[in-house]
Amino acid sequence: MMSWVTPFNVWCQSRSSGKTTLFAPFIMTKSMLVPNYQTYIISGIGSQSQETFLKIEKIAKKEISSFTGLTDVFYNETIKSSANRDGFTHNPASFKYQLFNNSATNSLNGNAEGIRSKRANLIGFDEGGFIPAELYVSAMPFITQDSNFKLGGNVDMSLLPKEFPNQVIMASSASSTDTYFWERYKEYSKKMFLGDNRYFCADINAEIVLNPTYNGKKYPALLRKEVIDDAMKDNKEKALREYYNKFSTEGGENQAIKRSVIIRNSETRVPILYNDGNKKFVLAYDPARSYDGSVCMVGEIYLDEEVGYKMRICNGVSFVDVSKKKKTPMRTPEQVDFVKQMLLDYNGQQSADYENIEAILIDAGAGGGGHILADYFMEDWVDHQGKPHKGLIDKIESSDYISKFPNAVDKLKLMNPKKYKVEMYDALVEMMGLDLISFTDEYDMKGYLNIFENTEIEYQDEKNNKKKEIQSNAKVHKLSFDEELALKNIDLAKEELVNIFRYDNKSGSVQYDLAPDKKSKMQDDRAYCLAMLGWYLQQLRRQNIVNRKNNDADWLSYCFY
Repeated sequence: MMSWVTPFNVWCQSRSSGKTTLFAPFIMTKSMLVPNYQTYIISGIGSQSQETFLKIEKIAKKEISSFTGLTDVFYNETIKSSANRDGFTHNPASFKYQLFNNSATNSLNGNAEGIRSKRANLIGFDEGGFIPAELYVSAMPFITQDSNFKLGGNVDMSLLPKEFPNQVIMASSASSTDTYFWERYKEYSKKMFLGDNRYFCADINAEIVLNPTYNGKKYPALLRKEVIDDAMKDNKEKALREYYNKFSTEGGENQAIKRSVIIRNSETRVPILYNDGNKKFVLAYDPARSYDGSVCMVGEIYLDEEVGYKMRICNGVSFVDVSKKKKTPMRTPEQVDFVKQMLLDYNGQQSADYENIEAILIDAGAGGGGHILADYFMEDWVDHQGKPHKGLIDKIESSDYISKFPNAVDKLKLMNPKKYKVEMYDALVEMMGLDLISFTDEYDMKGYLNIFENTEIEYQDEKNNKKKEIQSNAKVHKLSFDEELALKNIDLAKEELVNIFRYDNKSGSVQYDLAPDKKSKMQDDRAYCLAMLGWYLQQLRRQNIVNRKNNDADWLSYCFY
């Protein structure tokens, strides 16, 4: 499919089209046939590049059941030792193998500042459409040195055989038109069409994957049409990107939050469906009854030693009545029961009422009936196991009811959009820009996640000295139905968020809303819930700063007393 001497390659491929499966044998072949060949595998997050490395390892060790006819040729070429018995090291900083011909391959994490000043013969960007431009800028200089350059010994370079040129491969599903990957895909395609043999681009979409051939005969497809159809129903924009290579068009300067910012703050992790420890959570609930979406997004609040309070978006729930033909929201009492159960789940066991719940934020707009809905939470209630619980109240907005419900806990906050909407979105933009809110990575519908865990191993070197080493190994986490649903809802929330625009009106007022061409195609309820969570994080951080300043002032007054 591709010339060995093509320095710049871009493969735009749909999900399940075998990006890594093409990537791995290519790197393995180059490593074996070309001595002293250095390869770096780079992704936006370290776990992605490590997964690509593990594909090479599994092929070499014949651990992929669907790959028949594999040999141990490559495995026998890896350098092994007492600390590295199979030739593949899993240091968390960089996975690595080295062959007897001195060729080596390393995986690198997504830290743009930590990968500078390296030299390579091949750079492989896996899922390149989701790698920030800063990382490309840091990595591309790896190959700037001419592979034919040699110096010393009074040797005439023109008499030496030509070396393979240094090479770049960018493999990814489609992303958006504001990414570095899209710019290179567009630029390199034009150069290829003009006949420049240094550039090669491939567009392999789901239609090719659904209709494969082998030796000219039709072959069973790796991908099923039903999977694509289900993805189109769940999230059409994402499905068009991932299966048909349709790049999403970004909205320019007025776009509130760029997709690149979300990608930068996404990580591979399992969604949290309940409190499994001493964690703190905030729930943002946007209720609806008839036409609009009714959703709840959950954020975990945690304290970072360096920057203070941060948030992980860990779950998303859509209150849809699946029995209805139009899939409109559940009845209000059913929604309230569901939210109360979520409060119990995220509060955790052996905890006092709402001890681990920072707040529940409820949209108080007229459409969802938020003020009316707050009435359902004020009085004491009994859960499904017969245990009594205190009610919840907003003591500012519902001050008239404080005396009537003295037992209610002041952890409910009614958010009136007329008063808070601009402030909330401004806060979310600020928190996202400061990298204080993280999301789960885009879900690939595989039914599992590869989670990398660091462990310490002991071994004896050649001199029988005991040594210790940290290794990172992939643990396969099979997702439950609820975990898959949570990942899909978080992906939908991100899709809504990148379609929110800031409009500066002539009157001087500011408005946040969906793009005009998206209003009839998607909702913004999940994005609105994220805005509420962003606002709460901002308030929490401000309160922490004020308290710290007050404490410093008290300490100074004490010192000078």
